[in-house]
Amino acid sequence: MKTDDLIVAMAIIGVAAVVSLGCILYSLLRNPFQYPYFVWWFDVSYKRNVDIMDCIDSFLCNEQNWHALKQHEQSIKQWKHDTENYLQTCILKKRRVRQYQEVLDDNRAFRFGTSRNRTHYKQQNYVKTAYKIPTAESIMAVSWPWLINRHAQLEEIGFEATLKEYHSKNQRKLMTKALRKEIMKRDRYTCQMCGKFMPDEVGLHIDHIVPIAKGGKTVPSNLQVLCSKCNGTRAIKRPRKIPSKKRDHRGN
Repeated sequence: MKTDDLIVAMAIIGVAAVVSLGCILYSLLRNPFQYPYFVWWFDVSYKRNVDIMDCIDSFLCNEQNWHALKQHEQSIKQWKHDTENYLQTCILKKRRVRQYQEVLDDNRAFRFGTSRNRTHYKQQNYVKTAYKIPTAESIMAVSWPWLINRHAQLEEIGFEATLKEYHSKNQRKLMTKALRKEIMKRDRYTCQMCGKFMPDEVGLHIDHIVPIAKGGKTVPSNLQVLCSKCNGTRAIKRPRKIPSKKRDHRGN
């Protein structure tokens, strides 16, 4: 009986030793490095035809978001510095250096994605209950230099719109109800030419200071509130292009 107990004990010790050895080998051979990605998800539920580039531009226009991105870039540099110091004194140096180089992914360090809440239903005790599950739609990974360049382009236009909107050929479509309300509040429902105050908004128009025909953009800095009279007077003063007459085949 004692012999059997001894055999069982030896077997348990042997299994424990094998498991411990396996754990040690796994910890030595596995890749201990993990790249510190920046990940941000945009909730686009109840929105149609969402362009992830517009989402990123709107994100970059926010000063706090830009500050958070710069802080994360500094944390990536600090992670690299600490890891390189560790590689100088670690065991299995060649293997660790190779593993470190494998996880480096500076060209995809900042990841943005759009998600949409999908409605699902479950039935329990003859009661149908709805619940929502976020589902990824699109993902875009960019580098820090790309973000710097994108931020500089947005800064050139005063962070007033996304680049897609700013360079859109159809600027009139960008005049949304929200933008109209914003300009009305900014100008205090007052005509910017005659100073007439019209709080009910009746007879007020949103005018492009630089006309769209001359390259004007639908951005807050190029918009103003005018009353019907001043808007009509301003339209008359604008020179119109006189279309050239087409000549017939006889040159007349």
